Formats: sequence, structure tokens, C-alpha cells
Amino acid sequence: MKALFVCTGNTCRSVMAEYLFRREAAERGLTDWEARSCGTAAEPFFAVPAGVKKALSERGFDRVEHQARLVDRELMRWADLVLPLTRAHRDALHQGFPEHRHKIRLLLEAAGSGADDVDDPIGQADHVYLQCRDQIEKAVRGLIQKHAPTTTGPRP
Repeated sequence: MKALFVCTGNTCRSVMAEYLFRREAAERGLTDWEARSCGTAAEPFFAVPAGVKKALSERGFDRVEHQARLVDRELMRWADLVLPLTRAHRDALHQGFPEHRHKIRLLLEAAGSGADDVDDPIGQADHVYLQCRDQIEKAVRGLIQKHAPTTTGPRP
């Protein structure tokens, strides 16, 4: 499976989702599962906030190296599943890439966790980034379990 996570600036939510998805897939032995991320209003000079780095460091990611990337047709074609973090992102993707509408699903919805948005933590206190990470982490686990039900959990 090729999962594409989409938020606004591609520095917070989608980055955390990409990192967490890669780790969870690897721990479950899903070697052919890949993740990328992008944003609906991303610019390559947007920096990953310290709150994201801290949130991911608490999960063992020592280095978070990422360059923000704007969503484009190449990424949309690449993906098997496009996972926007909010309804506004979903609607923008539907409008901009109608030919890929069939593979666009809200992250929480695709994970079986309802159809809510994942709120943007940008510019807020560290605890907000941690809450956002936890919400995304739970969704990523649910997503993988739902789409790879034969997995039994982390490898020994």
C-alpha cells in the first residue's frame, strides 16, 4: 500500500502521520507499504516546527528531516490511498484532482475512527502537538489494522 498524507503546510500533521505510518508498517513486517506526505498550501521553505520534532522524538525518532512539498498529480497518481487530515483538505483534493476522488478518504474515517478533522497544532504549546501526535498515531494503527487485517502486531 502507498499512503499519501495531506495537510496544509506539510510540516506538522502529515509529517507526523508519514513517520508514524512508516514505523508501524515496518514493525508489522509490511515491507511493501510506503508513505509520503504533502500539503495543499506547502512551500519548500516551510520548516518543521520544534513541537513536531519533540513529539516524534518521544516516539524514538532522533532526526526528523523533511522538506515541505505541495500536492501534485505525480503524488496523487503514486498513492493507493490519499489521506487528508481535514474535510477542507479533502474538498480541495476533490476539486483539484477529481480523477483521484475514489482514493481520497479522511484519515480518521479510513481508520474507522469517525469523520472528524485532525486539528492543526501549528504555533501552539508542545502539549497540543503531543495530543495531535497521539490522535494520528491511533489513527495510523487503526488504518493499518483495517487494511492489513492479517497482521498480528509488532514483530518480535
